[in-house]
Amino acid sequence: MKQFRFMMMTALVAVMSLSAASCSDDDDDVAKSNHDKKMEAVTAEVQANKKHDTALLLVTFGSTWDAPQTTFNNMKAQFASKFPNMDIYFSFTSEICMTRCAAKGWNYYAPSFYLEAIGLAGYKTVCVQSLHVIPGEEFLRVQNVVKDFHNDGEHPEFANVKVYLGGPLLETEEDVTNVAKILHETYKSKVESNNIVTFMGHGNPENYNYGNGNSRYTMMEAELQKLNSNYFVATVDMEDNYIDDMISRMQEANKKSGNVICHPLMSIAGDHANNDMKGGVGATAEEGSWRYELSKAGYTCPLANCDIKGLGDYSKIVSVWVSHIEKKIADNDAMYDPDAEEE
Repeated sequence: MKQFRFMMMTALVAVMSLSAASCSDDDDDVAKSNHDKKMEAVTAEVQANKKHDTALLLVTFGSTWDAPQTTFNNMKAQFASKFPNMDIYFSFTSEICMTRCAAKGWNYYAPSFYLEAIGLAGYKTVCVQSLHVIPGEEFLRVQNVVKDFHNDGEHPEFANVKVYLGGPLLETEEDVTNVAKILHETYKSKVESNNIVTFMGHGNPENYNYGNGNSRYTMMEAELQKLNSNYFVATVDMEDNYIDDMISRMQEANKKSGNVICHPLMSIAGDHANNDMKGGVGATAEEGSWRYELSKAGYTCPLANCDIKGLGDYSKIVSVWVSHIEKKIADNDAMYDPDAEEE
């Protein structure tokens, strides 16, 4: 009887082991299948659209909101107009945005898929343009994806592709100055009529402040205030530059009341603009939003004072992004140049 029980236990353990191995294999198959499906979709897109030897890949964080989809399409169209001899592709870096957009029938894919498909399609040159605002955490990810493409061990031939990388909107101090002037063109009459205009940037937490990207927000406020003292800039995530910090600066400047206009300092007007800044669509803003905090501090900031537009909705500002990759090409300033490496 003991021997029989032992044999039964042994058999049960064996069955459970096989079952666990089978589940593990199934999980691997599902993960592999999802990856393969994305790769197949991007490969089909690239093969269908290849008309030139140069590809231009636009890379943004992404958004699940409706209005930004129009912004993305318009930005892509402006790049297409400027670079008619390039095949243009558009990618997201946010997995959450890609997943939620897919549920809506909007298919976006990561830049790694596009770069692999571009390499396999035989493009001789690929231009990658960041559509991020500051040289922070998200731009670092773009740089790393490009490095991974160039150093792909499974595809050593990718090292023969010439690669240009265009930096984010506020890459240099000159960019900050130019964008400040463009924004002032829009709000000049408002600030001269003693309205206060505030801009909400995203920012990076201190531990993720790669490339000192957060400095662009303080630089932007300084540049705008050279044009008019009624401009202020704060962020969602930059330490010591939240909404309460901005309100303190406003009060220190003796601007303790008055009409305040809010505008995103982000490529698109999505979740942060609609929730963190506007605080919903009700007459009373949601607690913690900029509209709520400004009203609580004694300023006038009704729903109509929230301008829900992204920087990508201004063609002149998109032209600043365009100029970055344009200059890289004109100066032959490639991130990877196989011809130069052979010399």
